Amino acid sequence: MLNQLLGRYYRFAVSEKALRHSKLVMTLLARDEADIIEANIRFHLDHGVDFIVATDNGSCDGTAEILEKYEKHGVLHLIHEPSRVLDQAAWVNRMGRLAFDEFNADLVFHCDADEFWYPRSGSLKRELLARPWVDVLHANVVNILMRRRNGEEAFPGDAVYAATKPFPRGRKQGRDVDNTSFLLFKYPKKVIYKLRKGYLPVTTGNHRIHESVDLPSLRQGISRDIEVFHFPIRGIEQFARKAINGGEARENYEKSLGHDVGKQNWHIRRWLELSRSGKLLEEYNRLNLADAEAEELIRAGVVSVDDGRHRELVAFLSK
Repeated sequence: MLNQLLGRYYRFAVSEKALRHSKLVMTLLARDEADIIEANIRFHLDHGVDFIVATDNGSCDGTAEILEKYEKHGVLHLIHEPSRVLDQAAWVNRMGRLAFDEFNADLVFHCDADEFWYPRSGSLKRELLARPWVDVLHANVVNILMRRRNGEEAFPGDAVYAATKPFPRGRKQGRDVDNTSFLLFKYPKKVIYKLRKGYLPVTTGNHRIHESVDLPSLRQGISRDIEVFHFPIRGIEQFARKAINGGEARENYEKSLGHDVGKQNWHIRRWLELSRSGKLLEEYNRLNLADAEAEELIRAGVVSVDDGRHRELVAFLSK
């Protein structure tokens, strides 16, 4: 209820003139995301994004062609990055610096193709503009899980469970990733922020501002208007492609460094190992919810099937 009231407040607290005179740029990094990339672009352009800086990492499924279409429309700048050595933070921050230096961004956030940043107020700009004392807002991530249908899952129709009250991170309550979906645990927040004096680099995953910045000088807060709805699993073919592409790209990156990168994107390494050992289907089934498991989690309040914005997004993705 409080979040809904705050969403209404932000809707009216900022003038249309202020919205028009503040430029919000979204960065977008994608590889083989043709099933969702156009919906992602249309959704964010409808919710306050003025311009997109995108990087296509050598897609071969039509993703690049979709991005090129929006570049021709003048709402997107496209970088072609063919490297198979995934340096996610470097590529994202390259886009962020372009957003500030070349495209005059006042506000920025970094998006993945499977993320939808949903503001209650209707505009992703409003809360930042309504809170002039805040530089960085941290937005909650809601993982969306699929209904398990023995390999017959269809996106977006089976994307029915929103982890609205996930298990706390670090306290797995007798559960582990070999028996349950890690998507049911609290996910790190994402950041959307102002560029008052220059670009602020982010860490891998876009979860926080990089330590190289004078962090004490930044005024940070928790967003009450924006939630990030995350659709990481969208069918067995998409999942297998993501596991192999992401795992091999991470492996190449670690080889280029001469060492591993610890806990960063640990699940990507896990998925590649499971793929190579022939156990990826077992992992895929763990990440989706069987009916009995879903009913238990609904009773416990961990997942919901009636979150309004989640339902609206699934309807939007179904068009």
